[in-house]
Amino acid sequence: FPPILYNKQWYQRRVRADVAEVKASKNPLSTGQTGAAVLGGSLLATAVSKEMIVLDADVLAGSILFACTYGLGKKLSPMVVDGLDKYTSNIETTMNEGKKVQIAAYEAAIAEEKAAIESLSLAGDIFDIKRELVQIELEAEYRRRVKSVHTEVKKRLDYQVELENAKKAFIRDHIVSWLEQEVIASITPEQEEANINQCIASLALLAPQ
Repeated sequence: FPPILYNKQWYQRRVRADVAEVKASKNPLSTGQTGAAVLGGSLLATAVSKEMIVLDADVLAGSILFACTYGLGKKLSPMVVDGLDKYTSNIETTMNEGKKVQIAAYEAAIAEEKAAIESLSLAGDIFDIKRELVQIELEAEYRRRVKSVHTEVKKRLDYQVELENAKKAFIRDHIVSWLEQEVIASITPEQEEANINQCIASLALLAPQ
């Protein structure tokens, strides 16, 4: 392909016309947005006009390949980016969930350790309470045994008192019976008759006139 040469005056007129069209449009582009495109186009046109770039079959094929690649990239890049964003978002979500699970497990373990420490701090009080309960049980058992001994001793003392009373009653009754028998045996018939007469006389005196 023969090189395409551009007239300098024609190129300047074309640039002025493009700038005027952009300024006359309703939504004009700012210089910061079109400067790079204008600079690139100018450099490309200059390179072609100076025969620095020869538009042969290889250059055209490369340009077409670059344009196709760029177009496919522009079309497919949002889809690829969205897919990668979703993939990374899923990975991040999974990692965050796993992190939350691990944090919850660690918090539960910390809570258990704190509870264990608190239980150990209360172990002294628990031991003191158990010691007091054992002392109370020992005191109650001691009092129960003392009461049992007191009851048994009282029973034996009551038995001894009853035995002594029985002995005294037996001796008293025996002595009284023996004295009665001795007194009756010592009375003579004359004394008995005198006593009978005396009793009759007393009854006669007591009888109403």
